[in-house]
Amino acid sequence: MGLRAPTVDKHSIGLELGPLTAVLMLPISDIALDNPHAVRAAAVAVLMAVWWITEAVPIPATALLPVALFPLMGVMGGKYVAANCFNDVIFLFVCGFILAWAMQANGLTHTRNSLLRNVSGGLMWRFECKR
Repeated sequence: MGLRAPTVDKHSIGLELGPLTAVLMLPISDIALDNPHAVRAAAVAVLMAVWWITEAVPIPATALLPVALFPLMGVMGGKYVAANCFNDVIFLFVCGFILAWAMQANGLTHTRNSLLRNVSGGLMWRFECKR
């Protein structure tokens, strides 16, 4: 039995690296006196990018970081962030994704695909026979 080197997975690296890089970016806002809000927003974007790449936190939870961090960091008011993040069109897509996930979880995608293939194949056969 030999000694094994400790293994570190990408999730734990991302969980530590994301906030570290975001915090290291914040002193730059003192340098950029003309627009410190942009640097704070970039720090949140870097945190999100690191967590998305390493999947340290689930992606839906990572996507909600601006809703929580922008008002806390003074980048944007909570009302404006919520208005942009919780748009009607975004909820339309989210509901479509949830419906697709539910269909896939229950095995309905294969049934729907075969039904669509049979119906479209029958229509194509009818059009070809009429020529």
